[in-house]
Amino acid sequence: MASIDAQAAPADKPLAIASFNIRVPGIAVVISIFGIAAIARLLLASLDGFGVDMGTFRGWSDRLANDGPWNFYDQDFFSDYSPGYMYVLWLIGELNQIFHFSNDQYEYILKLPSIIADLGGAYLLYRMLDKEKPWLQLGATVLYLLFPAALLVGAFWGQVDSILSFFLLLSVYFIGRDRPVAGAVAFAIGFIIKPQAIAALPFLAFWIIRRHPLNLKGGEFPIPRVLIECTAYPLVVIFILILPFFTTAPWDLFAQLQSATTVDNYEVNSFWAYNFWNAGGLSDLGFRCDLPSACPDSEATKWLGMPTRYWGFAFFGLAIAAILYIFRNAKGYGFLALGVGMSIMAFYMFTTRMHERYVFPAFLPLLLGVALLHSRVLWAAFITTATVHFLNLYHVFGYYYLFNAEEEGNYPRWTRVDWLYDKVLEANVSFLGLDNILGWAIGVGEGPGRHVEAVQLWSIILLFSFLAMFPAAYFLAETRRDREKPLEGT
Repeated sequence: MASIDAQAAPADKPLAIASFNIRVPGIAVVISIFGIAAIARLLLASLDGFGVDMGTFRGWSDRLANDGPWNFYDQDFFSDYSPGYMYVLWLIGELNQIFHFSNDQYEYILKLPSIIADLGGAYLLYRMLDKEKPWLQLGATVLYLLFPAALLVGAFWGQVDSILSFFLLLSVYFIGRDRPVAGAVAFAIGFIIKPQAIAALPFLAFWIIRRHPLNLKGGEFPIPRVLIECTAYPLVVIFILILPFFTTAPWDLFAQLQSATTVDNYEVNSFWAYNFWNAGGLSDLGFRCDLPSACPDSEATKWLGMPTRYWGFAFFGLAIAAILYIFRNAKGYGFLALGVGMSIMAFYMFTTRMHERYVFPAFLPLLLGVALLHSRVLWAAFITTATVHFLNLYHVFGYYYLFNAEEEGNYPRWTRVDWLYDKVLEANVSFLGLDNILGWAIGVGEGPGRHVEAVQLWSIILLFSFLAMFPAAYFLAETRRDREKPLEGT
């Protein structure tokens, strides 16, 4: 077996660390780990997924197989996804025409693309950590393979956010190796599958332009050829992908993208997402309208006379500006990946009309970033945000399916504000009056927290965990700017 040395040590000499002989797992062990992760996902895929989503995907697959893509986005047919993923559904629909799947088989097949993307993302993560100590390389990979949110969203739920995660990391891979055109094309494919990728565009564009700056001194064409290619090739790829769906009017894509980002479907501050807006409460602020023109029958929420929709854009813009400033001199995969992950999180945290799943694609690049940068603060923020995100997903899945909460109000206990208080009472914890302090803090008793909901509590924890990434990233970027190795050019 190989050594745990940072580079290449003799294969038969294990390295002693903290008085332990730790051997690096061989390739057979790595393959076995990926095999176990694949089997676990395939078993989870046999369970019933999110019924509405599964039914919608099947309907789209059948329609594409029967009628083709030419009139798919007709006004009288519901379709709130952009064209990229429709190619996958089209293929599945064609397979069904040949093999005539049963209902259970059809749902199972619909879950396979996300499982493949999960495994592909984990493998790409493993490859991108090959310069790190082998225990960290394998540990981070296993962490993603067992990532609870990934297991729930893809293999169980049946959604496709893992595919965007893969293409975001693939874009980071290429750009980090100074292959920006390939990175831009990978980003364009991810964008046309899930338009929420747009949140990372300012940061990626900044990173590429900083690496290939404009020539403003004269004498040569001011825009480097690579920047023209980074713009032209992705646009050509997008045009080719959308052409079968928008043959006569390609500009109709913009209206579809609005629908695909829930812009026209959920005109509320937050649609189940634990984020900045739900820090004000799910019913009190989250589900309230965000723009007067979108809510003729109800008054939109406003701050200082401006609708929350515009405040969301302003907060997101400030967050992106802060991210660009923090990483202005940063180099290396770690900072590139961290900036992408933080950009996706900023979009989710501050803009209105967010779904609970829209933050999921941030975690794969974030995991790469924190693994490479070795920051305890970033690791703590990652683990906290990942935990809260899983609770958010579980809450929504439980509301509609697991607990019949929509019909019976039977919420899982932890989503109720008194859950933690009940646990303390059950444990008979009275040390230093902890039971009274906790009851006062979360609102079971009298005190400033008496109106706090569990959703608010989780949203506040997520918000502060995200905000903690900013000073941590700034400190790392400033202290390591001269020690970072240049990006690989292969």
